[in-house]
Amino acid sequence: MDYAAYDELEQRLVDAVMAKEIDQESMRTELERLHSLVPTVEPAADRERAERSFASLQSALNYKVPPMSDELAAAIQVQSRALLSNATSTERVELLETAIAEIGRIAATVSGAEASRIRHLSEPLAMDLEAIRNTSDPNHHGGTPGSAD
Repeated sequence: MDYAAYDELEQRLVDAVMAKEIDQESMRTELERLHSLVPTVEPAADRERAERSFASLQSALNYKVPPMSDELAAAIQVQSRALLSNATSTERVELLETAIAEIGRIAATVSGAEASRIRHLSEPLAMDLEAIRNTSDPNHHGGTPGSAD
């Protein structure tokens, strides 16, 4: 198995956990299945990468945290879909703008620290959006603001 195939299976499990679409027993079964696939990843350097990734995933899934609200889980899923997209630059701009707006709508349904945590999920999306716009802008020459480029 190549690393990309392993990584895709691992990401599916992460997505299912984040979306609360999988129960604990099924998660454990999937985790065991992933663990059994790690030794099949070739070449050896990719197998080591899969081992590290699996160990990190296992640690994260075994970490005892307070229950995540449905709103936070939904916002994380929106963020993940936007960040992991392989769309064109033009499509990514639209996807990122939509995701930022959706996260804002989700944050508006809760209050206090929870709303702040959810809104914070938009920051990496906004940074990606800015990076795309800067590289797509023919007038942008990579200089620092206020410089003569």
